[in-house]
Amino acid sequence: MTMKITFKASNLLEALSFVGTVEPRALTAQQHSAAYLFNCKMADGKPYCHVFSRSDNQVARAGFELEELEGEGLFTLPSKHADLIREIPDDTVTMESKTEDKSDGEAYMLSIRSTSGTKYDHSTFNPRLVTPCDKEFDAAVKNGSVTYNVGILREALSMASPFLPGADKKGDIGEHFNTIQIFDQSNPECAKGDGHLFCSDAARAFFFEAEEFKNKGFSIHQKHVGKLTEFLGKCDGVRIYRGTSQSFAVNVKTEKVKDAEGKETGEVREIESDQLFAWNHDTKAHTRFAYYSLARDKYVIIAPKSTLLKALNQAKILIDQKMDKVKLVYTHQNTAFGGGHSLHFGSNESAGKVESFFVPTDDSKREDDRTTDEKDFECFVNLDHFKSIIDRAIGNQVELRISPIVKDDVRRGGAMIRTIDDVPFDANGKVASGETPVRFKCKVTRFMPSML
Repeated sequence: MTMKITFKASNLLEALSFVGTVEPRALTAQQHSAAYLFNCKMADGKPYCHVFSRSDNQVARAGFELEELEGEGLFTLPSKHADLIREIPDDTVTMESKTEDKSDGEAYMLSIRSTSGTKYDHSTFNPRLVTPCDKEFDAAVKNGSVTYNVGILREALSMASPFLPGADKKGDIGEHFNTIQIFDQSNPECAKGDGHLFCSDAARAFFFEAEEFKNKGFSIHQKHVGKLTEFLGKCDGVRIYRGTSQSFAVNVKTEKVKDAEGKETGEVREIESDQLFAWNHDTKAHTRFAYYSLARDKYVIIAPKSTLLKALNQAKILIDQKMDKVKLVYTHQNTAFGGGHSLHFGSNESAGKVESFFVPTDDSKREDDRTTDEKDFECFVNLDHFKSIIDRAIGNQVELRISPIVKDDVRRGGAMIRTIDDVPFDANGKVASGETPVRFKCKVTRFMPSML
């Protein structure tokens, strides 16, 4: 069987830039046996080609229009050899796929010619070894879609990722902690979290609250987050379809609308492309949502981020690495510091004692309009965890909020600690700054408990 396609090199290169998000799996035991799948056929009366890249649990697809098509069907291109095409000047390329019957089975050959002189003849792999995702996607489309502002979703995923479990926690916590999830009202236990993107490593928690996320349930295992974030970076907009076993993120392109005379009208039209990224579902997800009221915070402290981090580094000098614990001390009226409010950190080990310099702080009003408690407070915190919620705060000032836990017969005391950022986004989903008009207002919370 023979099939031939002709196309502009730049069209294929654009498709490869999308499907390259997913590294194709090896098709045989031999080295360098990974391959892209090409599916060429007539679509809406025009010759068209879809390119697929499939790993064990992900798949990417992108398409491009052909100039000519002789025959229809599937063939593969070894992924390592795609680099050859990436170096072809933007001229016309012809690919010819041949299948030959031999005594030991079928043989698959691929030839490439370009008008600038490139020549390629090489064996390739049985296209039946790579499964396209068209049937699964068509079934998912029937379930309906959810549209996200691609910039906000990408930023939320990027902010959340550091709060997923690291490799050192695998096997120690429930599988659902490996999931980033947007809550909606489909589960009564999570309905109050509608519009929140959430993840946790069982020690810290991350919340990203956005009106844009309301009624848009979503979940993804951390092994897919990096690839989805990479794919979103190539998209104008994104629409997500949820199938039985896979979810599909589709690039929604935008184009300016023109009138009959070819002049731009100022309106923008959305067009769903055939560029998609799909990932396999994982069965475990968060089944409950909890976010305690801001009114419970007894201490709302504003402090310079860089100064806090320097003070933490000072206190770290004598820390026992097995404990990784420092004492956080808030002084409401620090007579040694001119009577102002301050934070400092200390460590006390058998071999010595360190206290950091004082960090000046401003008191802030709580949600119930009462000011920070006029009492001194101290607790122990995990240094790495505390540093992570400070270091990732947005801007030069940190809003640190503390809710002490009263010790009684049931509770051992301590505190709940969080930082909060109000993050503005423009219409394009970029963090707004300066005079950029704000279109979306989102709230980011990074939470951790104290140590006893």
